[in-house]
Amino acid sequence: MPDLALTPAYEIDDHVWTELLATSYPIIHLSNSHGTAAVALHGAHVISYTPTHQKPVIFTSQQAIYHEGTAIRGGIPICWPWFNAHPRDQSLPSHGHARNQFWQVIGSQHTQDLTSVTLEINHNKLKASVTVSLGVSLETSLTTINISEKTQTIGGALHSYLSISDIEKISIAGLEDTYYIDTLTETEELQEGEISIHEEVDRIYINTSDTVSIYDPEWNRTIFVDKNGSQSTVIWNPWIEKSNNMADLGDDEYREFVCIEAANARDDVYNLEPGVSHTLSTTITSV
Repeated sequence: MPDLALTPAYEIDDHVWTELLATSYPIIHLSNSHGTAAVALHGAHVISYTPTHQKPVIFTSQQAIYHEGTAIRGGIPICWPWFNAHPRDQSLPSHGHARNQFWQVIGSQHTQDLTSVTLEINHNKLKASVTVSLGVSLETSLTTINISEKTQTIGGALHSYLSISDIEKISIAGLEDTYYIDTLTETEELQEGEISIHEEVDRIYINTSDTVSIYDPEWNRTIFVDKNGSQSTVIWNPWIEKSNNMADLGDDEYREFVCIEAANARDDVYNLEPGVSHTLSTTITSV
């Protein structure tokens, strides 16, 4: 349960404020001339981002569950301190512990061009902080510090769900001639040309730090996804069958998003010595 008594100390009139989305489930709103965003304390999870005079850029399911211990379907889940299944212990939760716990707000800031909030969590001798910054773009930055006395391995992802008009009408550029692991078949393939999606897709593009873009002709916009601290990019859409089996996702909502994730996946992990930090960040820009 979050310490609600501390949250108002970080509110800034008209720019940063707290609201209960559900019982004992606070979210933080960010607002300035560039747009609006909202961050749940549960998971330090961005649940919305809408630039001024635009449609929403972040997708969150209408059936998302807002309850302690349950990950939110949509937004920008924080996968930490590992991505996907734990590499050694399958009994541990997929994508780590961070997205299923309340974080603590430790700071906020507002200037003429940028409004931000920072949240923090400690887990198993690791400290993580997430800063969400609303400006011309939306930046989400995850920093991990090893506060133990031994080397620790970390992975993770910023699992961004991006809002689109129709999954079969968009094209994704920036990963041409890049190898990827198709996790549905566990084969390695080479991306030839831009990506179009007409079936379930779950791919880890490897050895890439390039910007990825989504062109959406129906909405006449392009979303750019930049990243730092990552050499793996995940592209994901569950398609029809998996969507039908997800209680927190509408049967047809798979058409309304694609995930483009800044990741530290598979071999793209970091061995942090005591006191050493690593930052994984993603910046989302819509034009």
